[in-house]
Amino acid sequence: MNFFKIYSLFPVFIQNILCSIKGYKLERERYGGEYKELFESLKKSDDWNEDEIIKYKEQQISQILKYAYEHTKFYRRFFDQYGVKPEDFKCLNDLSKFPILTKELVRENWEDMISDEFKRKDLIAYHTSGSTGKALDFFWTKHSLRYYWAVVWRGRDRFGVKKGDLHINFTGKIVVPISQTKPPYWRYNRPLNQYMLNMQHITKEKIKDIVEFINSKKARFFVGYPSIIHSFAMLVEETGLTIKNPPLYIFSSAEKMYDFQREIIERVFKGVKIIEHYGFSENAASASKNTEGLYQVDYELGHMELKKSIIHDGLSTGEILATGFQNLGMPFIRYEIGDTATFISSYIISDIEGRNGDFVITPEGAKVMRFGYIFKCTKDIKECQIAQKKEDEMIVRAVLRQGADISGLENDIRAAVKEWISPTIKVIFEYVDAIPRTKAGKFKAVVSELP
Repeated sequence: MNFFKIYSLFPVFIQNILCSIKGYKLERERYGGEYKELFESLKKSDDWNEDEIIKYKEQQISQILKYAYEHTKFYRRFFDQYGVKPEDFKCLNDLSKFPILTKELVRENWEDMISDEFKRKDLIAYHTSGSTGKALDFFWTKHSLRYYWAVVWRGRDRFGVKKGDLHINFTGKIVVPISQTKPPYWRYNRPLNQYMLNMQHITKEKIKDIVEFINSKKARFFVGYPSIIHSFAMLVEETGLTIKNPPLYIFSSAEKMYDFQREIIERVFKGVKIIEHYGFSENAASASKNTEGLYQVDYELGHMELKKSIIHDGLSTGEILATGFQNLGMPFIRYEIGDTATFISSYIISDIEGRNGDFVITPEGAKVMRFGYIFKCTKDIKECQIAQKKEDEMIVRAVLRQGADISGLENDIRAAVKEWISPTIKVIFEYVDAIPRTKAGKFKAVVSELP
């Protein structure tokens, strides 16, 4: 019998204790050791000018290139194969001399990417299936874990939110057994002062109890996947309930917040400010929204550059490559993440798109990633996903509102697709009760199911 099956057998108050025990472990791992020192140093570097930022990044890149070459079998072999040495790096532009690290290379060489200065038992193991479903193994160090959380809280501190403030976490992880049919549909983690609510209980039958719970608390902020918070907001709106104690902020991560999600969330949680954080499990770089609503690259954590950037109206758009500074246990250098970004300056980003593998290929050969604007003509869709199985067609997988005018909806969307996407692509509609999530509970707006 696994741990969760045993956990499920205990009464709620014991489950809360077990959640808090886990919370104490997380508190030590994330916020122990040098965490406070790291956080304070990040608050100071937040005010650096561009010259200071560039100088810092050049120092860090030079150091990580030298370290990786001297302490990992993979990078010594990789750099030699491409005829480059760490000393070839003199300034930021020189980084383009070094080869690009792909996910496939990580899968094939992850053991040789581990530094010879670390024992495996001293590293923190991570495993992800990734967007393609192929396994990816990698490691963090204790230092890089604490640095990451210092970066997260530096971003929240910009808005006056402090560690220890009461908050609610909308999570894909099961903390309340799915079989539970009576409230409470939430559990409390005392060390992090956090209530946890898993997505499996966000249903029409349970929404009233959850709303009453939220209204009984004064949570300063929410955290979670945009798709889970959006699903909750939709049910609140549909059932005519009211959130009387909305949070001041919603900090979202792991997924992009789409306009259709933002509109409903802001209607339901009146006055809330939605703050997006961009990061990825390999932790080689991240970006946090600032008070101007733009992504500010967390340059202390790692460097972001663009592969094959396109310049338009003074902005640079391209695929992100990341070079991490803080994880010496398993360095990631010029790592091809699979996302695209539009840069305003060397460390300010206006927008970040989803995985570049998630696009629709039109019969004309175009790769289309964004489809939100074709749904502005209709209010009959609660939630939608675009999928593709054949190159000459796209599937509109939709959850409809009650009383939807299906014929009018399909005509409007086909007309919009013809105007904005492709004049020849075939549009197929699939109506479902719910959009499937990934194993990690993430919502994907575009899914390529091409062979």
